[in-house]
Amino acid sequence: MKTRVFIILFFLFSIVDLFAGDPKFYLSQTRAELGEPVFVIVEAEGSAEVRVIEKEFQGHGIRAVYWGMEDSTTIVNFKAYRKKILKYRLVVSAPGKYSVPEVAVDVEGKRYGASGLMVEFGPRRAATRNPNSIWNRFFSTEDTQGPADGDLKVVFQLDKKEVWVGEPVLGFFALYYRNAIRPYFDRDPSSSIEFPYFRSEVITGVGLTIPESVIYEGVQYDTSPYNKEFFVLTPLKRGEFSLGSTGFHLEGQLQSYFHMRTVKTIPGRIQVRDLPLPSPPNFGGAVGKFEMTLEDIPKETNLGDPFQFRLVLRGKGNLSSIKDPLRSSCPKRDCYPDITFLQLRPQKEFKELDPGEYGFYLNHSFSYSVLPKEEGTWQESDLKFSYFDPKFGKYTDVSVRFPPVHVGPPRPKSNLPESEKSSGVSYGYVWILTLGIFAGALGFFLTVYWKGKFAADRLLKRLDLWIGSKRGFVLKHSALGRGLSEEEASLLAGWKSEGIPLTETYRRLGPVSKTALLKIADRLMLNVKEDETR
Repeated sequence: MKTRVFIILFFLFSIVDLFAGDPKFYLSQTRAELGEPVFVIVEAEGSAEVRVIEKEFQGHGIRAVYWGMEDSTTIVNFKAYRKKILKYRLVVSAPGKYSVPEVAVDVEGKRYGASGLMVEFGPRRAATRNPNSIWNRFFSTEDTQGPADGDLKVVFQLDKKEVWVGEPVLGFFALYYRNAIRPYFDRDPSSSIEFPYFRSEVITGVGLTIPESVIYEGVQYDTSPYNKEFFVLTPLKRGEFSLGSTGFHLEGQLQSYFHMRTVKTIPGRIQVRDLPLPSPPNFGGAVGKFEMTLEDIPKETNLGDPFQFRLVLRGKGNLSSIKDPLRSSCPKRDCYPDITFLQLRPQKEFKELDPGEYGFYLNHSFSYSVLPKEEGTWQESDLKFSYFDPKFGKYTDVSVRFPPVHVGPPRPKSNLPESEKSSGVSYGYVWILTLGIFAGALGFFLTVYWKGKFAADRLLKRLDLWIGSKRGFVLKHSALGRGLSEEEASLLAGWKSEGIPLTETYRRLGPVSKTALLKIADRLMLNVKEDETR
């Protein structure tokens, strides 16, 4: 009896997370001084899908501005409790008691809102002190206007000023400020970022250290990096470009408060050079520095038995154009006729590659299958892979040798016992009946499969037309504006590669990712259609 009670209680506590209640709305504090940050906080329990409806809500003399979303995990008694937290910053221009505007979010397709929240902002404290005191020099609050516009700059910085086509470069935003204590600053989510003729990938959760002060245009500024977003940018054509044009919100801290203002960023300039000509005949577009290995090749096999092996490319740089190294490194069409490409498993890790140099360390694994056609020794010719090394400005080759594989005679077929031969008629009847049932079921499933496949292809082609030339962060921002969640928009931006249609990307994904891509495409196309009919 005790065991049954324990099982029932364990089951009830286990499903608490599955049946989480409505989202919670509350204020980080109900009373604050003017300039002190106050947030409307929205908590959604469990793994609920949360979508931002509006980036800003207006009230009487008060605004709620979207500040960001984060995932929180708490472990209590070996059980994980998850929740998503959204924040809206409250912005006012004068002291007083305010009714917070109704902030609404979408949770699992249902709209939830908070009303009746009140907040009070008091005047900033003004202390009477000796104007020459140390406190007054560092924490003076008498200047209500704040620093001049020229004292606050947000600059998009690049770790390289000159690169080759296909050579990745790291970019990030940094605040330059003077005559003020470091203000709050955050990117305007309603303003897109411009990366013309560059493929962009956003990196989050990375801390970057830069010099505490710089000399900019002959003036010394203190600095602070914007650690929320970093960008790995890959140039697609030669020329001189300006990168990172967008808007930022800035607001003074309590000790040197000034009202929120929006500034345009100072873009970074970069020169992109074409790769030198002529390129090697086996060059497939890889830029960086790589090494190549062959793995999992057996020492022996039997005629008629296929075997598999992996070709692994490791290093830093850009391998986006390399889908099949055997074919891209082959100047002729009939290279390696016995080898069939199976799949690509790309892996990458953002890390410090060399002292002071950050980027992706790539580990791409390409799987192949071989079906030997004759007995004896199977051994293909050496494989040579060419890449462009931007450090030395020249093409470099790496090569590997295929090890020999002994191919023995075909495996012997097992003979049937005499007892099975004598009952061949009855077994034959059973096999015919089974084959008929199997053929009928196969026909049914094939019909359902092809109908679903054609529907998926049509949907993904429509999505490709809508995406057009949008890539990376631009695509993510556009998807957010069409109603996708932060996670869905990031997934879509990651799946959409340059020059590869989504129908082809879909075929390479796993079952879970395929379902997620179709769900995203269906929701996005539905929202686009609704916007067009308004």
